[in-house]
Amino acid sequence: MLKRGIPFIEINAKDNYEFGYKLGKALKERIHERLRKSKEFFRKKTANGKNFELLEKKAKRFIPALEKYFPHLLIEAQAMAKGAEVPFEKLFALMCENEIVEYIMYPSHCTTVALRTKDNNILLGHNEDWFSEYRENGLYIAKAKIGKNKFLAVSYIGNLAGSAGGLNSNKLAFTDTSLFYNRFTYDIPRSFHLRALLEAKTPEQARKMLNIEGSTGSNTLIVQSNSRIVDIEELWYCYKYFKSRNIFVHTNHPIQKKYQTKSNTKFESLIRYKRAYEIIKSEKEFTINTIKKILKDHKTNICGHLRKPAKIYSITRTIASYIMNPKEQWLMLCHGNPCKGKYVKYWL
Repeated sequence: MLKRGIPFIEINAKDNYEFGYKLGKALKERIHERLRKSKEFFRKKTANGKNFELLEKKAKRFIPALEKYFPHLLIEAQAMAKGAEVPFEKLFALMCENEIVEYIMYPSHCTTVALRTKDNNILLGHNEDWFSEYRENGLYIAKAKIGKNKFLAVSYIGNLAGSAGGLNSNKLAFTDTSLFYNRFTYDIPRSFHLRALLEAKTPEQARKMLNIEGSTGSNTLIVQSNSRIVDIEELWYCYKYFKSRNIFVHTNHPIQKKYQTKSNTKFESLIRYKRAYEIIKSEKEFTINTIKKILKDHKTNICGHLRKPAKIYSITRTIASYIMNPKEQWLMLCHGNPCKGKYVKYWL
């Protein structure tokens, strides 16, 4: 029986292979359980009840782009499968889940906010929303040192480090929110782009990494130390770059109205976005409690619970909430809904 909660894994490695192998070994039991449950889950939730073997075949088509642009991360993924003692094809299918799994009802998920506080720290807060089946044995935290690079990352079980966000020793932190698109290309899977960001030294370098043949539309909010807030929307080879000194919010739709359509801008994403700014405007000064107030809010389901009516509220829920301070190099995470749970702090 697996222990409840989100495991914390600490690894020192000389290279990507050693890190991947040690990570897979440390999460071996959880990865096996995740694969077993994911097979059942995909049959129930996917548009055509797709079996896992079909997903494995589709995932293989991402490998040529990875061999070209991120071969060291492909090695890391292969080593992770070896450490966990599972076939690489099966683990790799999980790593490409966002692209190749076509859900019956595309889920809304994630609210992100960056704020400069009264003590001149920029905090990055995020609610990770996904299907309830992922609340237990869905996420892990990795603290790692690979060569000279160090990072602290929130990640999905069976996936690369950083697949839900993280920060590194260059005092750079990032989170990710999906955009509503019903298609993808066989290029770089989103999870590999996010893993690469754990190596980025600057937002400009992160932007260049994200510009490399992305497989799907997505949004990344980046903060470096207490200096700047940068947001990057990837809209099918069209990249929008936003900068802010003090405030930025993102949910699951394009920020610019001219890029919003019926297919990519859902009503519930708009109301979460507007609600976050309502809370910000009501605050006299910004502190970590401002971030928590937004992430715990129920008026528009930012703190996601399974509620009705379905037209407004998502079929998903908040499986974890976290806040990062890239300057001070810490991450605090709450397992489940932040309205009920407690944040636990981890230091890089």
